[in-house]
Amino acid sequence: MKALATSRSVAALAVAALLASACALFPPPLPRTPLVSEEGIPEALEKAGANRLEIAALLAHYDSSPDAEARACARFLVANMPGKGYVVFGWKDAKGEPVEFDPLRSKSFAEAQTVLDRIEKERGAIDYVKAKFVPDLETVTAEFLVRHIDRSLSTWRAVPVAERAPFESFLEFVLPYRGSDEPLEDWLTPLQARLDEIRASLPAGAARADLWKAFGADKDKRARFDEIFYLHPTDQSFSEITATGMGRCEDLSNLQTFYARAFGTATACDYTPAWGHRDNNHAWTVELGADGTGSDRGQSHAAKVYRKTFSLHPGLPALLPPGREPPNRWVASRAMIDVTSQYGNSITIHVEPDRAAIGDEKAGYLCVFNGGEWVAIAWAATHPTQPFTFFDMGKGLLYLPIVHDGTKTIPMAAPLLLGKDGAVRALPGTGPATHVALVATLPEQTSADTGATTPVSHLKPGATYTLSRWTGTWTTVEEFVATSSAKVVDGVPSDGLFWLVEKDSRRLERPFTVEGGRQRFW
Repeated sequence: MKALATSRSVAALAVAALLASACALFPPPLPRTPLVSEEGIPEALEKAGANRLEIAALLAHYDSSPDAEARACARFLVANMPGKGYVVFGWKDAKGEPVEFDPLRSKSFAEAQTVLDRIEKERGAIDYVKAKFVPDLETVTAEFLVRHIDRSLSTWRAVPVAERAPFESFLEFVLPYRGSDEPLEDWLTPLQARLDEIRASLPAGAARADLWKAFGADKDKRARFDEIFYLHPTDQSFSEITATGMGRCEDLSNLQTFYARAFGTATACDYTPAWGHRDNNHAWTVELGADGTGSDRGQSHAAKVYRKTFSLHPGLPALLPPGREPPNRWVASRAMIDVTSQYGNSITIHVEPDRAAIGDEKAGYLCVFNGGEWVAIAWAATHPTQPFTFFDMGKGLLYLPIVHDGTKTIPMAAPLLLGKDGAVRALPGTGPATHVALVATLPEQTSADTGATTPVSHLKPGATYTLSRWTGTWTTVEEFVATSSAKVVDGVPSDGLFWLVEKDSRRLERPFTVEGGRQRFW
């Protein structure tokens, strides 16, 4: 990347700015905000390595400024920059060998899925893994950040006071120069140029609300959702998504975030790492109020909702032993906060564990069933004598309490149902025997991304199915060939959890309980 574009070298800029700062006996104090911390700056400078001079030049540039808010902006970004960067994902098989698979070479999601299925038949299950990480601290220039900070700050200050986000919200949700893990680039300059064009096209005296509406319409023309990007986990940059004209929900929420920041509006990207009632996950953007809160109640059926932040938080990594791998990267993220309570459909629950199962583990987790496996979406600290306390869990869903030893999932209690009324019902599978009529493997489902509804997946006559029951693992109850009539199975526990899977399927069927002899899917 280019060095700082000034008449002086980066080193000269740093020295001059530092001397100016040193001569100021009483520099303007930083704005009072818990987001501006000095603690992360030494770590950031150390991690910058050979790029340390660029980061130091940025800090020095603003340390000599009389603008306290500008200084706070620079220090906020630097202190929270560790871990930020461009992540490139690649595909590997179960043996860890790389797999050449580019879904964008296919004409559709169905075609790409067919290619993926063919690869997995030959090499076993494949999954995407982090193949490359380009840290911002090691690559970003002072020039880039100075330009971004100055432009962002002036944009925010131009917003009428009555509509302007508080400075703390500005730091967190307007100032940041990236949306997620996309390639680093300047999206603010072209977007504000486009905003100026739109402003000039509106009638004289047009209200700010009219400009925002027109700017949003321009955003909607830029890109649309396409499910083929489910198989393209590397986030797109602003220029990439506007070139392809499509992306997954993460890409689209980033695009909306870029537009909002170019307008000086505080929006947050909220997401659920795994749905509790169906497969996949979802991300969306919400506009924040003056109190820094916001929600999309259309997503209130999520088991957990997290909000991306630029600021770093201790979180789960501070609790786990050094070197201990978490169940997944979502629960271990330091750049997010739990906002499930803002969605109005959650309650705190307590889980009494099997003490022998948890051993000396420092954390326990609640999982949802997603993609044919249990996925951890919430964590709680272990207490030597008290139950685990899981705050703000979405109601009306199925959960499995587990611990994780760094490599595998270990159930620590029976699956539980959290009712829509907040009542908790355990599923130990030890209750009185009953019967169940098997007629389907999936309920009717609606995609949060496309809005498309898929019908109930009824049993196909002639197809082979395996009925399993949860006993700490999935244990086969019976294998059978379906007919045109319901398959009735006797002697199953009334409080059991079951899973009916078609032979050679992708194992994406939903688990169910038995209610009145019928399947109740979760």
